[in-house]
Amino acid sequence: MRSVLTTACLLAVASATGAETRVLAPAESDGRALVASVVPGSSADLLVLDGGYARGLRPGAVCTLSRAGAPLGSVIVAESVRARSVALVLELAPGVSVSAGDLVSVRVNPRL
Repeated sequence: MRSVLTTACLLAVASATGAETRVLAPAESDGRALVASVVPGSSADLLVLDGGYARGLRPGAVCTLSRAGAPLGSVIVAESVRARSVALVLELAPGVSVSAGDLVSVRVNPRL
């Protein structure tokens, strides 16, 4: 028979062992964040996002980049903390550049 551990039990075990704990985002997190800034790279651009764990963004999450509801391309979340994330641009539509204010949304069923 499998035992069910509650969140309180998991936090108590983590605290007793000195392990770092990360609290998962609430169920109402929407998996969306605006691009705060773009860091150009030699082979790919990095995006600093204004949302992180608290918004449902997790490292490895494949997301859609859009502007005014029109898809622009794909990004992948590289790092995420409570209120900020960094994403790597995977693909952009021809002739498109990313700018602050563009929207990043986690894909429910991503395909690379």
